[in-house]
Formats: sequence, structure tokens, C-alpha cells
Amino acid sequence: MYPILKREVFSPQSFLWEVLAPDVARAARPGQFVIVRLHDRGERVPLTIADFDRDRGTITLVVQVVARRPSR
Repeated sequence: MYPILKREVFSPQSFLWEVLAPDVARAARPGQFVIVRLHDRGERVPLTIADFDRDRGTITLVVQVVARRPSR
């Protein structure tokens, strides 16, 4: 599991995550994406890598909530 170092809210539906993921940051290239799951049984969500810092070992993801599904 990768820790979220920073969460910046842009609006009620959009926010930024800065995630500590050294192995992902080291291999990241423009246009690539990651698959994110909020928990072990969660939905797999593809998110574009908005930025990365190889020296710090971080990737930046910008998330926009489109719809929330009811809990099962």
C-alpha cells in the first residue's frame, strides 16, 4: 500500500493526491496511468499520472469524482 502524503481539495468533486510510490515514480513516463483501489475488494480505477518526482519518489494524481455508487 502506498501512503498519500498530500491531499489538496480543488472543489467538492475534484482533488489532488501526492503519493509516495518510489518504484512507480522511477518507472513513470508521460501519458502513463496507475490502477487505484481504495481497499482490497474495491473497484479498480485507472488514473493518469499527472506528475512525478523521481528524486522524492512521489507521483501526483488528480481525481474527479463522477458518481458515487451505493454501498453493497
